[in-house]
Amino acid sequence: MQYKREEPFRFTFAKPIVGTFFIKKYDGKDIESKPGPLAIIDLSPRGMKLITPLDLPVFQKPIELTVNFSLLDENLTITGLAVWKEKSNHEFLYGIEAFTDENQQQLLLDTLKQYAKEYRKR
Repeated sequence: MQYKREEPFRFTFAKPIVGTFFIKKYDGKDIESKPGPLAIIDLSPRGMKLITPLDLPVFQKPIELTVNFSLLDENLTITGLAVWKEKSNHEFLYGIEAFTDENQQQLLLDTLKQYAKEYRKR
């Protein structure tokens, strides 16, 4: 399954950002999963690409994830729908479409722009 991104700004991290996630909903039903490890490869106000060792059944039923991570000392939480999956060695890549409102999108955009500025200084 291919997913076409049409976004004005998507930041790819030179070193992926470590975080955790849990499954919020599976097939429309609320569930409480244990947290799982992940690394964010790229991020935009509307979604992200992440990698984890966990194999989630995204093609069987819709899965909503809540992702937690820190960027520039800002603790961020994004909830979104897993829209694609790809195996990569012994791990799995996922594309997440974020359920963000305008305020969350602006916070992410501002944080990413500041991160990009700080990153260029290094």
